[in-house]
Amino acid sequence: MGKDHYTSRGLTSTEMMVETLRCRNDFEIAHVERVDIVSILEFKLVQHFPEFRLIIMRDGDMETEATADPRNNRIFVRRSLYRAACDNDPEARLVLAHELGHYLLHEEKNAQMHTDRKGSVQAIKQMTALESTEDQADMFARHFLAPPRLAYHYRNSPSELASSAGIPLRIARGNITMSKWPEVYAIRHLHDGSFDHATNTK
Repeated sequence: MGKDHYTSRGLTSTEMMVETLRCRNDFEIAHVERVDIVSILEFKLVQHFPEFRLIIMRDGDMETEATADPRNNRIFVRRSLYRAACDNDPEARLVLAHELGHYLLHEEKNAQMHTDRKGSVQAIKQMTALESTEDQADMFARHFLAPPRLAYHYRNSPSELASSAGIPLRIARGNITMSKWPEVYAIRHLHDGSFDHATNTK
């Protein structure tokens, strides 16, 4: 797996679903319900990208809870957020998945990208979801942690999806809704190696 395997061009929701499935497959967690996002950042990323480092910072040394610096192969995380993610806090897990999205998708964006559990702090008014790196990272995070197949499996119980995937309830509800879209049917049934055939589901 290499960063050129991913793209920072604007991806639609369905394209991002496919991209995150490809990423899950590369990390060998294709069928995992609760992604160990801390383990991915601590161990799996280094296996694929030897120069990557997860830097845990004292809370007072960071203005935001997490910062991705893809150009320099770093993700910086406040100690309190890191500990919360280790304790399976859904919001903290979502933040870490968001930063993973920045790292994998936005290497050529020569700027640090920040977020916290209150939302991104680099939102730009009048920017579409296909243009905003923050919106793209948000989409990545939600579908990486709860892909369409899993969301559809729990389509009758958002709370069960939230519990199983370790995500906030609001994310579970949204993912269930998207998993029912007609254009997502093929994505729900993707198998290993079939990703390239699902990119025409827009």
